[in-house]
Amino acid sequence: MMRRERAAGINSGPHYTILFFSAYFIYYAAYCVFSSYTVLFLTERAYSATVCGIITSLTFLANLLMEPVGGYITDTFLPTRRYLLLLIGMISALCIFCTKYMDQPWLMLPGMVLSAGIVYPFSQLMDAWVNISREKQPDLIYSRVRAGGSIGYAVMSVIGGYYFKYRGWDCYFLVQMVIFLLMIPCLLLLPDTSLGNRRKREAKEKSLSFFQAFHTLAQNRRFLFWLGIITFYWFSHRLVGSFLSLIIVELGGDAETYGNVCGAGAAVEFAGLMLLAFAWKKKNSHALLGMAIALITNLLRPLCFQLFSGTWALYLGQMLQCASFAFYMSVSVECFAEAADERLRSFSISMGLTVSSVVGTVLANLVGGRLCDAFHPGILMMVSFALGFLNSVVFFSERLCHSMERHG
Repeated sequence: MMRRERAAGINSGPHYTILFFSAYFIYYAAYCVFSSYTVLFLTERAYSATVCGIITSLTFLANLLMEPVGGYITDTFLPTRRYLLLLIGMISALCIFCTKYMDQPWLMLPGMVLSAGIVYPFSQLMDAWVNISREKQPDLIYSRVRAGGSIGYAVMSVIGGYYFKYRGWDCYFLVQMVIFLLMIPCLLLLPDTSLGNRRKREAKEKSLSFFQAFHTLAQNRRFLFWLGIITFYWFSHRLVGSFLSLIIVELGGDAETYGNVCGAGAAVEFAGLMLLAFAWKKKNSHALLGMAIALITNLLRPLCFQLFSGTWALYLGQMLQCASFAFYMSVSVECFAEAADERLRSFSISMGLTVSSVVGTVLANLVGGRLCDAFHPGILMMVSFALGFLNSVVFFSERLCHSMERHG
């Protein structure tokens, strides 16, 4: 009975909002453990900052390889809900594998990289899922449900910092597995997505092959513009974010301090997303304004870290950065959705979000790791500010040229 109601769209928007909010909460709690504590986990096991940068970069490259596969599958063969349930089973098996071979790096590290290729695509596929579901449930607001991820990250940052400080890292992977398993009830109750790229006899346009899907994106100039801007946004802010734990340790903090700083920032991110969901009506496009604010506020964290000292500056800088990220998240899906081919909605949105975050983060991890080893973590703030400023100049210059062309 519930399956027929779900297919007919009888469930209300608020019902789906609660379920999506809960799914984001649980996913980003798991993401916090998997991603944010990776550097601390590896350094606790005597790996250098350069090695940490290499390993984390490989995890993002695994994401880059797996994301187009997931995006194409969810447009062509399997609804997103079913595909994510399949991935949870694979993640659980890898978590058990990595726990068993934690003392054997030649097995554990490849396991972490492979697991990343499964864990990271979750968020982009869920983002596309929400955007597609809005067609049948217009009351569904992305900023509101994505706020669940921010508060989930905040809660797990504090709990994880306390747990790993006093209990150690032996259950690092098992904690991730348990959290992912908690997501299953939410996924079972959420709606299936339509398969826009499935071949239909009566359709005028044939379905696109896997390689034709890539070619379609490569010819989309609007998509490529957003891809460039958002990639450099990630590059500039992840230079500090990826190595924030090292910056905090250098200033005398520990895992608990790091967790509290991240938790405070995520709480601001949650509040920002909720306010934006209330202030920006769902029928209006705020992509340009939101991205402009995100790029400007992206400059505040490195400035704060440079101009001030003390633990309070860490909290303030992280909260300012998370406010910037709230603006980014509220419009990034919209940017790629507006440029997407109707047959490849999930593929286009997830690919745009993935390529920008992966390429930007990999560059930040590799460059940041080398800079930390060659100089000190403090230099990352200067480089982050310079990249963010350059990206802002490119964005506003393009918008100025576009405005001048429109007005002759």
